[in-house]
Amino acid sequence: MLRSSRVIGVAAAMVGAGVLSIAPAAATAPRAGATYKGPIATAASSEGTVSFTVSKDGKTVTHLRVGPYPLNTCGSGGAPPHQSSKPAAIHDGKFTGHVAYSGGGNVFAKATVTGKFLRKGKEKGVVTTVILGNSQCGQSLPYATHVK
Repeated sequence: MLRSSRVIGVAAAMVGAGVLSIAPAAATAPRAGATYKGPIATAASSEGTVSFTVSKDGKTVTHLRVGPYPLNTCGSGGAPPHQSSKPAAIHDGKFTGHVAYSGGGNVFAKATVTGKFLRKGKEKGVVTTVILGNSQCGQSLPYATHVK
């Protein structure tokens, strides 16, 4: 009987280890004061990066930028638009930030960036863009950044 309980115990430990290895990566604290930058998956090269800075106290994301152009399926051209964003709070290693794109004094697109900080100076998330007045042109794509 003792031998069978050991076998069951070893099998349970192996199953538990397997479950842990497929679990999603847990969010972790960001590197305070660091700048993160990286590519947007499958985005055109002109739309290809997400970048931001973490505040020195590690509590907010600042200077969030996506682009240089907003993600969209209808195309873009001309000079890159002006981007603005407000600091986004970091809670439990995660944040949601917003970027507004403007030209000629009018906001014409908005992006929402939802990210999660990972170990070793990495971060990943999703960028979702809405083109105001043209909802079928919006796009949502994953991205990954790392400390620069």
